[in-house]
Amino acid sequence: MRGVLQEADIRTGLETGGRIENVVIVARRDEADGVEHVPYLLPSWRRGYVAIGLFRGAGVRAYRDLTRLVRFVRDDLGFHGPIGLHEENCPKLAKLRSFLDGAVPGGAAQPNKSLPAGDEAATPDTLDP
Repeated sequence: MRGVLQEADIRTGLETGGRIENVVIVARRDEADGVEHVPYLLPSWRRGYVAIGLFRGAGVRAYRDLTRLVRFVRDDLGFHGPIGLHEENCPKLAKLRSFLDGAVPGGAAQPNKSLPAGDEAATPDTLDP
């Protein structure tokens, strides 16, 4: 599945000199009306945002505990920059260039659309509040 990396692949990329350039967390509601948080990473060795795949089976890893997720991103993946947090239906997600090829579960992001020449890609830091 495009747009998903296994944790082992992420660790390998980091060990070979890569870095995580940006992190966006998407909060989504589950069937029991609880909230799950799905991290999307922008690794330096790949183009576009990727989610972390489940260890077994298809799908992406989701965290109920936001504190635990942030600790994982900071301590285990070494990312210390700002982390954007959005609801899954946030229209600002569509402004993020190549955001997981539009595969935000239940989200409104559009498939990996190229920007016209001269346009800058939006990042969480440049999105309007």
